[in-house]
Amino acid sequence: MPQVAVTLLSSDRDIKKSDLERFFHVDLSNIGYRFFQGGLHRIKHLTKGVDVFVCLSNFRRVPSSAHNSVQLLQIPYGKITAASLVRKVGQGKLKEAVKDLYRLQLLSYSKRKVDLEITNSHFVSEVLSRNFGIQSHVLHPPIQDFFIEGMAKKKIILSVGRFFIGLYNDKRYDILTEAFRRISRSSLSGWEYHIAGSCASDPATKGMLDSLQNQNEGFPISFHINEPYESLQRLYNGATIFWHGAGFGVDEASLPERVEHFGMTTVEAMSTGCIPVVCNKGGQKEIVQHGLNGYLWNTIDELVARTISIAHGNVHSQRDMRQNTRKRFQDFNMERFQQTATELFRPLLT
Repeated sequence: MPQVAVTLLSSDRDIKKSDLERFFHVDLSNIGYRFFQGGLHRIKHLTKGVDVFVCLSNFRRVPSSAHNSVQLLQIPYGKITAASLVRKVGQGKLKEAVKDLYRLQLLSYSKRKVDLEITNSHFVSEVLSRNFGIQSHVLHPPIQDFFIEGMAKKKIILSVGRFFIGLYNDKRYDILTEAFRRISRSSLSGWEYHIAGSCASDPATKGMLDSLQNQNEGFPISFHINEPYESLQRLYNGATIFWHGAGFGVDEASLPERVEHFGMTTVEAMSTGCIPVVCNKGGQKEIVQHGLNGYLWNTIDELVARTISIAHGNVHSQRDMRQNTRKRFQDFNMERFQQTATELFRPLLT
């Protein structure tokens, strides 16, 4: 494939390229970075003469003047019908109903005008195909290797994910902390539970976090808010077990957007030999091979039982499982991403 010059467009003056490098721990020295203002319609002017325009949008269509357009679709939207729109309006969710109309425009535009549609998991791809007839290619996100050589595992369970109040894939820290409290003073005596994630400053989100902290006071449960990369890396490497609860209690068929779309933090944990015990919904099912490199669970009793079996299993079986998680991570690493991305973009650039 020929040499490619890449420029990131940003409409937020407060976000600097150095901020992205620091937050994502990546080198963007060879990447251009351009701030623009005037709304999304400006992109049509800015992309004149461009070979490929890559757009990630969750509900707004973004037309361009590029020779080729690529649409990244990361949300597995449930069916949007006249009945579902009327139902949302009746429930007082006017804003969401309006967004659904925008989503229909985005998906229709993507089918008709876009040269390449990419989804971040087979789960998302299958849902969009079933509900909207979109035929996409799967490009799993590139997962960084968080492994630190020689760092010992401890009696720690870890969860990583945003603290937020919103429509998509709630991480269900409420039920995970409840499960840990249930067994922390008996079956998992001496173990700790750590939860790391970014947290917005809006009142609803802060209230949710305050409630979680108050409920778990007195238990060996720690909250790590907006931690830097290095601290997160040490948490991954010190943890033995990784918990993920997004999608619990959700009807995956009717509300696919409310389960985990892929599960990047699960793979990040696996890169350090941390054994995942994750909800059997959404994209998690294509990451974890049950019994080989982690465990899937459907009920809280299954989550508890599988966690206890790891915690009290023999050293050899635990070591073998950790090796398998590390091996599975290689299927989603940066090299695999580069290989797949090159195959997908080559026809658009030659």
